[in-house]
Amino acid sequence: MANPWETGSEFDRFRGYLQADGQTLRNKLGATNPHDLRRAEDAFVEARALSLRQAGIPATYDLAGLQAIHRHLFQDVYEWAGQLRTTEIRKGRAGHVLEGKSGFFTPRAQIADSVREVAEVLRETDNLRRIPQEKVPTVLAGVYDVVNQVHPFREGNGRTQREFVRALARESGHDIDWHRVTRAAPGIASENDRASEAARAGDPKALREMFSRIVTRPTAFDQHTGDALRLAQTIRLAQASRPTPGRVSPPGPARGQGARPRPAYGTTYGTPGHER
Repeated sequence: MANPWETGSEFDRFRGYLQADGQTLRNKLGATNPHDLRRAEDAFVEARALSLRQAGIPATYDLAGLQAIHRHLFQDVYEWAGQLRTTEIRKGRAGHVLEGKSGFFTPRAQIADSVREVAEVLRETDNLRRIPQEKVPTVLAGVYDVVNQVHPFREGNGRTQREFVRALARESGHDIDWHRVTRAAPGIASENDRASEAARAGDPKALREMFSRIVTRPTAFDQHTGDALRLAQTIRLAQASRPTPGRVSPPGPARGQGARPRPAYGTTYGTPGHER
């Protein structure tokens, strides 16, 4: 039997992702309101993201790679984790439409073609290894812009695309420090939101400047000690964030995986929560 977000009209599919209240996404955690879902989702997803730094997953910088990352991050939360959205979506802030733009992200029928263009460029540059080091931040900003515009999933695009771009940065010996991005404040959008929206409107300057500041060289502390500390903290938070008893247990470090080799590309996952 098809899921409710897979059949019917555009409106039917859009509503099919939601519970009866029309606001809360259907989920595997038992959350029945947006607040509880957001709190539990953030903790579970962060734990999954950090655990990936211990085991990793094969990184392909194409649509399949994006889907694999999304599937891993959201496997505890949504039945459709890793699946492309079945409905059109637009920028989430009520009443907000970019000047000269419809506000909608890439039509779902064009998702595969749009990501394929990025994948071809990355293959030509051997995942950024063949370009001058000083150009890496600019190219990463361009990749981020395209993937952001595509928004291939119903929810979780921001976190997925940040992990995708961060893994790509590792290919050329870089890292991305998302903690350097200015977060949102009451009445003020985050730096990431403002820069991304400007890029969508045709002005990539702010996004490029942001990436020039957050693209770094990884350190041993960032890769190991910091990850371990954040993972322990996140697991404790996940345990406290479960909306109902008896549901999915928060993920922790995988047992018996200490001997598994890290992928050659040096994939790392897990970032602070900015745009979702």
